[in-house]
Amino acid sequence: MSRRVLMAAAVLSLWTMDAAAQLVPEGSQAARVDMGYRRMSSFRIDPFRHVMIPHWGFVFSFGATGENSALNFADFMAHTFLDDSTNGSKILPGDLLDVIGLIPVGKGVRVVGQAEGGFYLGGPFGRHLSLGFSAQSRAYGSGLIADGLVSLLRDGNLTQDRFDLAGSGGIGLATVDLGAHAVLRFGPLGTEDGMHLALGFGGRLVRVGAYYQARPQLGSSTVVRAGIDSIVADLAFETFETRIDDFVDRLNSAPSSVVGDFLIRMEWPTNGFTLEAMFANLGSVSVPNVERDTASLSLATADPRDDLPDAFDALNFQFADSVDVDVKLPQIIRFSAGAWANRILQLDVAATMPVSGDFETPLTMDLGTTWRFVRQFPLRVGLILGGHQGLGYSGGFALEGRNVFFQVAGQSLGGLFRNAKGAGARVDFGIFF
Repeated sequence: MSRRVLMAAAVLSLWTMDAAAQLVPEGSQAARVDMGYRRMSSFRIDPFRHVMIPHWGFVFSFGATGENSALNFADFMAHTFLDDSTNGSKILPGDLLDVIGLIPVGKGVRVVGQAEGGFYLGGPFGRHLSLGFSAQSRAYGSGLIADGLVSLLRDGNLTQDRFDLAGSGGIGLATVDLGAHAVLRFGPLGTEDGMHLALGFGGRLVRVGAYYQARPQLGSSTVVRAGIDSIVADLAFETFETRIDDFVDRLNSAPSSVVGDFLIRMEWPTNGFTLEAMFANLGSVSVPNVERDTASLSLATADPRDDLPDAFDALNFQFADSVDVDVKLPQIIRFSAGAWANRILQLDVAATMPVSGDFETPLTMDLGTTWRFVRQFPLRVGLILGGHQGLGYSGGFALEGRNVFFQVAGQSLGGLFRNAKGAGARVDFGIFF
């Protein structure tokens, strides 16, 4: 029995020593950083990005990311060089087929992107309440070239006799959002060193300015080989679009849709540890009077690489009817945790759950480090795991002063520089009263 007591005492002493080692020293950079600046900096859409800014003021925010699942910048640059030397900077349909020829066998191509820009006005009311108001323009885009279509364009009819084009197509959405968000702070709970709890909630009025979708019509997505050296195809396509010249009129007349955002954040300042869950873009938007156009393609060829570009050039879409469309925004479910490793180093990890639907994305992990050799001048370096691109890298810096806030960040997706399959950038500039 005494041996067990001694072992238990030893384990307890080691645990208490480890817990004490994790305490944030008084007067260190870790202890002096405001809660609004301790949240993990993210490239992704975040409605609570600046709601918890430590002072009342404006923040102008702009960010964009784009990526694809198959081709890197070196592929595109090599093709652009060859294209400029042969076509005099004119991109031809056959050039696009050459790019598709670079896609590895067995893989389709998915392209995704998002961008946002606008401003925030907000700040704290005492220690327990923060309010934020925002006006944002946002754009979402996603496209897929299915593996069947890639095989048809790259290999012709040499490898198989049926090509399923289902799923190929693209969708784009541009919105204008007006949002109001609040964060309630409670704590410390229990003791002076207890947990601080923050609950965030809010909503946005969303109006659609532009919408576009292109896809094969249902039941017309298979191309069949006829004979040894020929392909026969009868396809039908449809597009849904709002006209660009009606953008302002549409914003003035379109109905507003409401989407919700929620946040829960737990923080232990003395230990430098945080946990957070965020749920955003909860809802869909209505797009009335979308123009639906249709077109058909009939083709019989023994050389699809030469004949398909001319056939697609000859596609003529005709007006069919006008329809009302409900578009589900890409819902955001994100869990994150952060901890101070020492006086100057903050470590963060975030998991963004997969999204299905029109803007499908896989699970993505963000690993970030923030180095505060000077409290007001953090330096950031991170990794992105998952997504369509695999491994990615990020970096940036910020200036966090009493009267000004400035942040610049960039990311390389799927590799560095020439090996990257995507890129992103973000700039935030704030002026406090």
